[in-house]
Amino acid sequence: MRLKTYTAPTMAEAMELVRHEMGEEAIIVSSQRAGEGQGARVTAAVEEIYPDDEGFEQLREVEVADVGETIRQALSYHGVPPRLIERLIQAAGSLDAEDPTMALAGAVDAGFSFTPLADSGEDAPTMLVGPPGAGKTITTAKLAARAALNGHSVSVITTDTRRAGGVEQLEAFTRILKLPLETADTVDALGRTAAAGSANDLVLIDTQGTNPFSDTELDQLYEFVKAAGAEPVLVLAAGGDAMEAADIATSFAAVGVKRLLVTRLDMARRLGGILAAADAARLTFCNVSITPHVADGLSQINPVSLARLLMPHDAGISTSTHLTKAAS
Repeated sequence: MRLKTYTAPTMAEAMELVRHEMGEEAIIVSSQRAGEGQGARVTAAVEEIYPDDEGFEQLREVEVADVGETIRQALSYHGVPPRLIERLIQAAGSLDAEDPTMALAGAVDAGFSFTPLADSGEDAPTMLVGPPGAGKTITTAKLAARAALNGHSVSVITTDTRRAGGVEQLEAFTRILKLPLETADTVDALGRTAAAGSANDLVLIDTQGTNPFSDTELDQLYEFVKAAGAEPVLVLAAGGDAMEAADIATSFAAVGVKRLLVTRLDMARRLGGILAAADAARLTFCNVSITPHVADGLSQINPVSLARLLMPHDAGISTSTHLTKAAS
């Protein structure tokens, strides 16, 4: 799957860029008005079929009338656990929808929740947690950039002081944004630093990678969460094994994680892992990252946009459809 974000002065011009470069089969994952004077931003996806994708190619030939079987084949391709597949098919069947994508969207809406992260006014500091290499630091930078460009005051803190280059990587981003970066290598230091930053509209805390299967590391992370009075948000890369992702999410739920932010969506062809993770730990989807570039930020996701990513073969998709609405 190839994803790309386009910006233009107007929504119509952004949509035209999508059609010109990606073709009529492109799926609009999200569209939103940018900040004042920044025009519009549209994120689109197009499925790239490879020689070994015979099973997925066959989905194009499935009769739309057989909604349940269409959904089953799509979810099986993505590696969704069988029990979750059956539950989603049952929920989709109860909706009596003729379009497979819309039926799946309804099932996803019934089985999962969606609440995007705000760029200001969160009740508590936002702490990005997750296994090593999930993209916590770049996600912190994206959230900081989004808030700063929208005119909000931001406090950025990192506890990732032991990893070589951890502080330097985030500092490179905050320097460009002209934001100070605070470091806290102990629980007490984080408590003081987070309290000092609470006067800002948004407090973001980057953390070092945590082994989800180490009780010692999870206990330490929990102490940091309590000291900062933060909401821990799990950052998890798309494309992983479904059962492994479920186990990881369940481990982090034990330290208070309630929301899931998905990264590397542009590098993943199978998305069963993120569904399994959210389902196993009862996590709420918040945002997704589809590019390593900080300036492109994060996209919101909702039941319809997720269903369309899971079933990109559906021929009924119009590139002019606005998929993303703020979750309520």
